[in-house]
Amino acid sequence: MKFVKESYDKHNDWAIEKVSQYLKHRGYIIHDKSEEDFGIDIVAEKDGKIINVEAEAKEEYPWHDIETFKFPTVSFLARKSKWKDTNFWYFIVCRETEAMLVCNSDVIFREEYLERIHINKGGRKGGDSFYRVPKELLMFISGYDKGYETSYRP
Repeated sequence: MKFVKESYDKHNDWAIEKVSQYLKHRGYIIHDKSEEDFGIDIVAEKDGKIINVEAEAKEEYPWHDIETFKFPTVSFLARKSKWKDTNFWYFIVCRETEAMLVCNSDVIFREEYLERIHINKGGRKGGDSFYRVPKELLMFISGYDKGYETSYRP
């Protein structure tokens, strides 16, 4: 599917900022990324351990936790599988509530979750591939205004 710059411009920096705030709250140091390279969004470090993070935003289907996430699976962009050997954490942030869901790339990019679908919404039209992971395999984080609470952890 064609890259939609308007969607990228609206969501990318916002999602990176929200996830960075969460990671800082958890004691991580965010490595400076001076310019966009369309690679992994965030490199963070805590206690000498480095993690890679991809940040994405979703809107139109607000959620706070696993119970209010209305779908049985979570869709992750298949094009991000190009980094699966990097081992990264994939965060999706709800635009309406700032709740987050999180999954590791080792869980996401399994053949049994891969689906090809047709999309026709939000300026996006055509075929695309996603990994649809059962929501019970993800961690849900809510309570941004209360200092973050893990509302569900598998």
